[in-house]
Amino acid sequence: MSALILLCLSPLSAQSKSTKLSHQTEDKNAPVVYFTRDVSAAGLMKVYNALNQKKQGKVGIKVSFGAPDEDVLKPELLTNLIKATDGTMLDSCGLSGNRWTAELNLSHAKKHGFDKVGPMQMLDENGDIDMPVKNGYLLKYARTGNHFDEYDTLISVFKFRMHFLPALDGAIKNVTLCLGSRSGKCLIHSGGTDPNHYHDTKPDILEKSFADALRAALDYKNNWAFINVIDSYEPEDSCKGTKNTGNIGIIASYDPVAIDQCSVDFVAETAETAELRAQWEETHQVKVLEYAEKLGCGKRNYRLVEIK
Repeated sequence: MSALILLCLSPLSAQSKSTKLSHQTEDKNAPVVYFTRDVSAAGLMKVYNALNQKKQGKVGIKVSFGAPDEDVLKPELLTNLIKATDGTMLDSCGLSGNRWTAELNLSHAKKHGFDKVGPMQMLDENGDIDMPVKNGYLLKYARTGNHFDEYDTLISVFKFRMHFLPALDGAIKNVTLCLGSRSGKCLIHSGGTDPNHYHDTKPDILEKSFADALRAALDYKNNWAFINVIDSYEPEDSCKGTKNTGNIGIIASYDPVAIDQCSVDFVAETAETAELRAQWEETHQVKVLEYAEKLGCGKRNYRLVEIK
C-alpha cells in the first residue's frame, strides 16, 4: 500500500452515533473493511486501491446487469475500475423469462448503460462448469458458466440492498446465486437436489446453499476482491420502519462475509429498536453470514478503516 493511501486512512468511529457498528472490532486478526463516503467512480477506486489486489491474467468484474426495470448498480461507478484493470463485466442468465438467455440479459445491460463503460460477457452463454463444494452443508457442487474458467482475477462489485429481496442482497449473493447459471441457480434454490427446476426454498435451506456456493467460488478462484456500494434506493419490501437512507458509502474487503456483515450493520442500525433490527435481519436471511463463517468463508467481525 502506498504512503499516500496510508496517510488518508483512519479508524472509523461512528457514522452518526457515538458507538461503533455492531460487528466492528479493534482485533488485529479481524479482516479489514475499507470505507469511503464518496459514492463515485473515484471513491470506488479509493477503496479498491487500498486493497492493493495483485492482478494476474484476465480480470473479471462480477456485477448484476439486472432486470429491465430494476434499480441496479450505476454503471458509471465502474468507469475508473475498468480502465485500471482492463476488466470485463460478467453476469449469468436468470430464471425469469426476461432473463432467460444471454441475448436478453445483454439487452437489459445496454438499457442500464453498462455497454457504455466497458466490455461485457455472459458467463453461461456456451455451457456450464461445476465447482466442487468441500465439506458443505447441502451442495456437492455449485455451477456457473464455462467462461468463468477464462478469468484469473475476480472483483465483485454489487449494489447492496437489504430491503429488496428476502435473500440478503450483497456480495455473497453476487458470487453465488448471481454467479450461477440457470442450472446453478436451481441447485441453490433446491438445496442441491434439483438442477432443472426452481424451488420455493425454506430460509435455512437457502442460507446453507448460499454458504456452500460461496465456499465453492472461493476455492475455485482464489484471487477475489469484494466491493459493496451502499447508495440511495427505495426499499421494496414490507419491513416496518424502512426508509431511503441516501448514500452511505462504498466498502471493500478481501472477506465476503465481513463486507456483507458491515453492509448489514450500516443499514440495520438505522432501525429504531433492537427488536425491529432483529425482524429486518430475520426477514432478509442474515443468518447466511453465520453459516458462511462456520464454513471458513470469512469472519463476521471486522476492522473498519475509513479513507478520508
